[in-house]
Formats: sequence, structure tokens, C-alpha cells
Amino acid sequence: MLWCRMIGIAVRLAWPYLLTPWRSPLLRWRLETFGIIDEQGRPLTATDVTPQRFLQFLWSQPRTILRFLRWAASL
Repeated sequence: MLWCRMIGIAVRLAWPYLLTPWRSPLLRWRLETFGIIDEQGRPLTATDVTPQRFLQFLWSQPRTILRFLRWAASL
């Protein structure tokens, strides 16, 4: 049951950008507040989020994402 709620939250966060989640203002803001550093050592801003950086974040931080979704599902 928890997994269903987690998937529902992920869909709700990306909606209406379900097929292009890197365009979602909410998800871009969350990536900015996560504190990702770009290649030049500067913090990543929401305007710098590209599909490549978004997918790289998903690939490199699966535990963090699952922990966030689990937390959001518990609310």
C-alpha cells in the first residue's frame, strides 16, 4: 500500500509534466534546494536543470528520492 501512495505522490509532483519532469517548476525547485553542484563547482539553479542533469540526479540518488517519497506518503 505504501508503494502505491509513493507512486501517486511522484505522479502528482510531476503532473502535468509527466513525460518531461525536468520542466516541472516544483521538481526544478526541489533539485535547486537539494544543493547539486555543477561542473564548475557552482550550485545548480532551477534554470540550469536539463534533461541530462535531471536523469543523472535520478540515477545517482535513488535512496534519497525513495526516502523523500516515503516521507511524503507518510503525511
